[in-house]
Amino acid sequence: MVQDRIATNGPMRHKTLRAFLGFLCFFVANVSAPLVAQPANNAPAAGPIDLELLSRGKPVFPTVLNAYRPVPLQPVDPSNGPRVLRYIQQGKLALSLSEYLQLIVENSLALQAARYNYLIAQVDLLRARSGQAARGVPSAPLPGALFAGAIGAGVGNISNVSNGGTGGTAISASARQVFGGPRGIFDPTLSINMSWDRVVDPLNSIRVAGTYNVATQSSVLQTRLQQELPFGTSYSVSFNVQRQTTTQAHILYNPAYTSFFSLDVYHPLLNGAGRAFTQRFVAVAENDRRIAHEAFHGDLANALSTAANTYLDFVALRERQRVAERALALAETIYQSTQERIELGKLAASDSITAESQVATTRRDLIVAQTNTQLQEVRLKSLITKMIGPDIAAAPFEPTDALERIIETPIPPLDEVLRTAMHKPAIRRAELALENERIAETFTRSALRPTLSVYGQANTYTLATGTSDVFRQMFRYAYPEYGLGFSLTFSIKNRAAQADNLRARLERQQGEVTLEQTKANVGIEVRTAIAILTQSRSQVEAAHRAVAASQETADAEQDRWTLGISTLDNVYQKQVDLMRAQAAEIQLRVNYAKAVIAQESAVGTLLENHGIDYEEALRGSLWKGPTLK
Repeated sequence: MVQDRIATNGPMRHKTLRAFLGFLCFFVANVSAPLVAQPANNAPAAGPIDLELLSRGKPVFPTVLNAYRPVPLQPVDPSNGPRVLRYIQQGKLALSLSEYLQLIVENSLALQAARYNYLIAQVDLLRARSGQAARGVPSAPLPGALFAGAIGAGVGNISNVSNGGTGGTAISASARQVFGGPRGIFDPTLSINMSWDRVVDPLNSIRVAGTYNVATQSSVLQTRLQQELPFGTSYSVSFNVQRQTTTQAHILYNPAYTSFFSLDVYHPLLNGAGRAFTQRFVAVAENDRRIAHEAFHGDLANALSTAANTYLDFVALRERQRVAERALALAETIYQSTQERIELGKLAASDSITAESQVATTRRDLIVAQTNTQLQEVRLKSLITKMIGPDIAAAPFEPTDALERIIETPIPPLDEVLRTAMHKPAIRRAELALENERIAETFTRSALRPTLSVYGQANTYTLATGTSDVFRQMFRYAYPEYGLGFSLTFSIKNRAAQADNLRARLERQQGEVTLEQTKANVGIEVRTAIAILTQSRSQVEAAHRAVAASQETADAEQDRWTLGISTLDNVYQKQVDLMRAQAAEIQLRVNYAKAVIAQESAVGTLLENHGIDYEEALRGSLWKGPTLK
């Protein structure tokens, strides 16, 4: 009779095995295969990135498998932006300072790399929203106090009370001690386990089983859905079902179906309760996203300030080259006039050597000036392009802004620029970093409290000959189990929690000092920039008068030499003095122009004054839509 039962159960066993193998094939084909066939770095090219997608994740519905496929990212674009070639007019690359800075924003690889920090901050927020710890970004490291019990953890751990219970008093079964704990993360997690097993056990008696050995086959399905809610409560829903056949005699159900359904709920009352505890990483990730937003502002201002100085140096080098060209032309004129006078017998032949030496010296100075200008031009082109193509390489750079125009810029009032500077990104970053320290302090204050939690269970069991009977018994709650409990755990001295809270409070106070120091440094930077600007302006005015006086002296000496009442050495010396005065004026004018840039950078108006929209500069070509601050 037992053998008949086993024979009857053979087709059912094969059906169960086929169903299990079919599920595995479906999982591999629909989930694992897309991951293997299409790795993240070989994903198809896509358009600009959706920031909402980075911080919220791919939607699960209507296509469930979306969550298991990589988000497509556009490949890195090595080509120049579209605007640089538009400025090539009549074979020249003519750019004002503002246009030049706008091309820096468009094509700078350093700025393009810095933009990724904001994208990484978006992804960090996605990770925190799932219930995992945020990782931070280079411009916004995480407060160490958020990892209380992880960073600086000591040896050993704290074990809970035993879950073995104290034994039962009934004949057929015994009650058990109920335990509960936090389950899952913010993302619901579904676990499925399917197994098939066949075991043959030898027996030393046939009185109980009716045979010398017992063959038992089991097909088991185990499932659990668990999640932690944002306010600290966590739950799990479990459903397990097993089909078992055996060759043992005297079995009531063969095959036998057993199932287990359980609902567990856990809620902390002290330590671990509330959004300040559970949402700490989400709050910090939100702040880090804002910090990354402000950090790029600082990177952009620094890059543009350096680039502007490079542009101004190029303008100054071109002016020095023109001075050198005029000096060479004058030296050649003096040389020709000297040769004519020697032929007429008015000058000695030795004067020809002096005039020729002056021509050679001024020609050397011109070659040096031309070389420096060419090298600076290559540097300028490398800053406004990702790669210098043949069109750009062939077009000479033509700056359309002159140093004379920049000196006309008025010096703003100190009180006005100080008020404006108090909104600089550096101050905002310090404020957001301080807010992160306050979040860490709130968390460690919660961690000071004992761990007191309540939990409950509602379970039901079944035993039947088929699945329909199993579900019928389960829904009727035929074999119920209820459980309630509470757990209290506390440290007698609580020194680790005290240390974490003290450190968080000290770091918060340190952040307050850092914020005040940042404000003071900004004020000093602004005052210094205004003072340098005022001083530099007076130096330019003095240098301009010195050049005018030197020009008059050189012209007068030239006239005396023409009349024959001066020497060639005197003429040459006056010309050298004039060149030095002109070079000094050029340097002072470029210093003043750089002081204007430094003042705009210190106040935080550099981008606005040169027509650069910050949100557009931050976004670049990487993502679409408005920036999420």
